[in-house]
Amino acid sequence: MAQGCYGGRVPSRFRDRTIRVAAHLEFAFPESACGIDDRVLVSNTTQVPWRCICQLIVEGLHGAQILGTGWLAGPHTIITAGHNLYSTIQGTVASQIWIFPGRNDDAVPFGFFTTDHFEVHPRWQESGDPMFDYGAVFLDQPLGNQIGWFGYSALSDPALNRLLVNNAGYPADKPLGTLWYNAGRIDHVDQRMLVYGLDTEPGQSGSPIFYYDAQQNRIVVAIHAYGGCPENRGIRITPEVYQQITAWSNA
Repeated sequence: MAQGCYGGRVPSRFRDRTIRVAAHLEFAFPESACGIDDRVLVSNTTQVPWRCICQLIVEGLHGAQILGTGWLAGPHTIITAGHNLYSTIQGTVASQIWIFPGRNDDAVPFGFFTTDHFEVHPRWQESGDPMFDYGAVFLDQPLGNQIGWFGYSALSDPALNRLLVNNAGYPADKPLGTLWYNAGRIDHVDQRMLVYGLDTEPGQSGSPIFYYDAQQNRIVVAIHAYGGCPENRGIRITPEVYQQITAWSNA
């Protein structure tokens, strides 16, 4: 079941600056800011594409509130990392997901939503395969029709090699509810992963790795998931991942 509340401020219990991500409970190497941290604060989250990026606060995984990031891929569908929704270590699933599109500190210009309706890739749930660490959160309301959504594409190896890409998400090391942006180039292209030097921190799992095409459309090519300096990694949008996201978006 999903429900929403448009406009206003974040509920008071989600303004607590002590809320932190629990990614360290799952991984030895969560996301990392490598070298000089040159992330930039997004001051106006009502603009495209920032409003299509959501802070997620997930309950039920580790006996604590888990911070994550997701991005709209259709009117009802938010894509994120699978480990934000299902713990392969403890075998627990999210009991409730709070969604704050375009959150800016305590302000939620597009409201907030709650849901317990989501899916992760079967390979993530069955075996914890990091190559399939992604999932989707579903809304009853067509939020994307109001604020838009990202495009996504399965690019070839040559097209991805050294491509200038961007990332934005809600890191746990910054003031709660603030959106931070970084840009850089893809350093290595694997069959199912992209490797890049963009600065990220825990809390940004699930955020989009995207580029601007010739028409200035924002196109996602990976779902950010892992770290460990000197580089971070995301689940590459292969033809198979493209088909899965499309199926979730059309569900």
